[in-house]
Amino acid sequence: MESADNTNGAAPTQPYISPRAQARKLWLTVHRWLGIALLIPMALLGFTGSMQVWPEETEAFLNQQREVAVTADSAAITPAHIAAAREALADYGNIAEIEFGEVGQALTAQSPPYAPPTFGIAGPTAREVWIDPASAEVIDSAPTSGTFMWYMHFVHGLLLIPEIGRQVVGWMGVFLTISAVTGLVVFWPGTSRFFAALSWQKNQGKAINLHRQSGVLMSIVLIILAITGAWISFPQAMAALIEPGVEQPERRRPGGPEGEPIPMPDAAWIAALDTAKAAYPGRPLSIAAPVDAAGAWQVELAGEAMDATVSVPLVTDGVPAVEERAKRDGPPPPTTRAGAVAGSMRGIHYATMGGIVWQVIVFLSGWVMTFLALSGIYIWAKRKFKRRAA
Repeated sequence: MESADNTNGAAPTQPYISPRAQARKLWLTVHRWLGIALLIPMALLGFTGSMQVWPEETEAFLNQQREVAVTADSAAITPAHIAAAREALADYGNIAEIEFGEVGQALTAQSPPYAPPTFGIAGPTAREVWIDPASAEVIDSAPTSGTFMWYMHFVHGLLLIPEIGRQVVGWMGVFLTISAVTGLVVFWPGTSRFFAALSWQKNQGKAINLHRQSGVLMSIVLIILAITGAWISFPQAMAALIEPGVEQPERRRPGGPEGEPIPMPDAAWIAALDTAKAAYPGRPLSIAAPVDAAGAWQVELAGEAMDATVSVPLVTDGVPAVEERAKRDGPPPPTTRAGAVAGSMRGIHYATMGGIVWQVIVFLSGWVMTFLALSGIYIWAKRKFKRRAA
């Protein structure tokens, strides 16, 4: 016997879905599939971004064997330090360059390149050794690429993809922005119910509660970081938005001396340093060996008002050449409005501006992004299995 609600055998009517609910369902679908597609990039970019908020502190924490006495002065170099560096780098070539840290830091010496770039990224691989200024003993040795922080930097910036990695990360930033915005549209409770919506919902599992709460709390921060990351990845296109027709110069990383350094006696390094300091009084920052018999030592010195590069020729009657420059920390100041905006974008993204509060927020947001990626795929997979089981 047919039911009274369907006496004519007509198909049952579909429940009414309001336009607002339909739009929300569409945004949820976009958010869900972007989360599935971006699972691995989101997790990687979040974790590696957090690790770069305090890069020097992270490096020091991971390599505590490089710590020296707070009073140790690496600029007080002796032939014993040179001999220790030469012996430690014997399997990789002659000493190419020596850097002097601040008081309380180890002295470092570097070999010439001995292997091609790791994954074809950045420069060729050299060897670096750390020497205790007080005892002249080698306390650590590592390659210049392939270390933990090297991976953190180039996974975050390039996803270890040569040539086009920066552009790939830039598009990831665009898609992450869309994902964060759609998630905010779907889960935003409204200003009047904001705190109530962040409460624990008993009818939802732990994963979705944490996913919703952390996503709502960090959504604005994640959108900011995604936009600034995309800006960094497309410098020319973004510069055209600020100053059409003005080309944004590519950032160049400083490189060491080109060519194979010639072997020099230990005492010659000290003599070159003394000659450079006589030509320009200051604290030595680094010294690079000459690469041919007609070449010169390159000594970097920090003076009271200016810094300088002193070229000390190998020929006995050569006169040291001094090239002064203004003191500055970090890259040179921007010369265009687009460059100033790009610098601000980098400062926001890498938390080099904004103080400790923004640094903590950016650090936490990286872990939140990793958690959102993993919890999102877990929630989706759990519902999928439940439906199949039903």
